Amino acid sequence: MKFLIEKDVSDATIRSYVYCLAQFLSHLENCRIQYQTAGMHLSSACSQRFVNHYLNNVLPKRLDSFQSLRNHQSALVAYFNWLAYMEISPRLELKIHRKTRQLMADLSNKKHYIQYVSRSGRAKLLNCCESLAEKLVMRMGFEVGLRTSEMMGLRVFGEDGLLSLFENLESRDFTHVDQFRYRLKGRYTKGGKSRWIYFDRLLLRDMKRYFETERQWLVDQSNSTDASFFLRTDHGFKGTGIGREHASRVFRKRVPAAGLNPLLHFHDLRHTFATELFHAELAAPYGRETRSESAALIVVSQRLGHAMGKDGYASPVTTRYVRMRLQMLEIEGSENG
Repeated sequence: MKFLIEKDVSDATIRSYVYCLAQFLSHLENCRIQYQTAGMHLSSACSQRFVNHYLNNVLPKRLDSFQSLRNHQSALVAYFNWLAYMEISPRLELKIHRKTRQLMADLSNKKHYIQYVSRSGRAKLLNCCESLAEKLVMRMGFEVGLRTSEMMGLRVFGEDGLLSLFENLESRDFTHVDQFRYRLKGRYTKGGKSRWIYFDRLLLRDMKRYFETERQWLVDQSNSTDASFFLRTDHGFKGTGIGREHASRVFRKRVPAAGLNPLLHFHDLRHTFATELFHAELAAPYGRETRSESAALIVVSQRLGHAMGKDGYASPVTTRYVRMRLQMLEIEGSENG
């Protein structure tokens, strides 16, 4: 006999299971549309053969690692075990076949990379950008730690808009300030919680220059009243706010010319920001440790907008963002000779 044992799981596991189940339910809907089979609302009617076919024939074509496939298997096992526990459907034996394991192992042999972009790599990336706006978008990744979707949260007008920061930049009352903070509203963040983000003086000065030049030209051309800081330049949408994937599209366009690893994504700039912030918080300029790793991780977690753990410490998600200092120095050293 087999028993189900209840146990607590992390929030990350729950999110992973929900994502995997959403993928499975979407597959059921696609099958319903194409083959007139039962859709997502009749998932309990799925046979063991059908679900195993999904695990061993459908998912391997979509995933790039065996661990991802195992995550999907765990989510499906949990779901169908629950259905069996509720006496809605019989228990299913869901297995990953040996041939599937070999296939995924072959796929996993592709070259892996460290999610950190060196200073020289970032300089090359900026040199390949075709406008001040593109350069600022890239800098938002590795100097501020923004996600591509969070670019939409940079607003010029309204309460606590960027316009007030531009005014402070020239004010005598703020000549001693090097970091200007901006409230990124929760409706633009992944977790739905507002957080403070910080622009250093040089970055904010370049943002002001973009506002007065490139952005103003777009406003004049389109009569735009959009409050978004970054505006689109393409025909038909000129003067409207950028979309969620704008930064990722710009990054993909410029990576080949910059000679960067083609496996890199815009999100890796956020990892780069987290890594450098962690080590800046951890040590003084001369390498002397000034605070504990847990305290440094809390700062990184807050700046990235990650939820804190119940124990008051940074979540495991944050630690995955931070690369070891030796790895960072190795990358910097290899590219700088």
